[in-house]
Amino acid sequence: MKNLKRIFFGLAAIIALASCTTYRYEYIAPPTEHGKTCAMQCMTTKQVCYNSMQQQAQNSTNNCQQQNHLNYQACVNRAQSHDDVKKCNPNGMYCQAHANNWQCDESYRQCFAACGGTVNVFKNE
Repeated sequence: MKNLKRIFFGLAAIIALASCTTYRYEYIAPPTEHGKTCAMQCMTTKQVCYNSMQQQAQNSTNNCQQQNHLNYQACVNRAQSHDDVKKCNPNGMYCQAHANNWQCDESYRQCFAACGGTVNVFKNE
């Protein structure tokens, strides 16, 4: 039953993603040296943001895995028989987390434009 739910939600996610509008961004560098230096600082800030989001995703995954372990141990401790122990799920919930870099990218685009660069947006349907 649990695997069936995963398959269903996986298919639903694929269908949703297939129907999503995506955007492509073209960056035209600022014309001045000062603007180019500013844009490089924007890129450094974006990378720091990416690293932070990756760390948050890793922490989320670690916390989920720890919670799964604690839930399994609690189930085992409550078990009254060997058959009850067999019913305990050592894997628990799905724990993979992905870094959400959307805000990093959006901040970068705003910073890049503020430095004198141009950001062209193309809609892909």
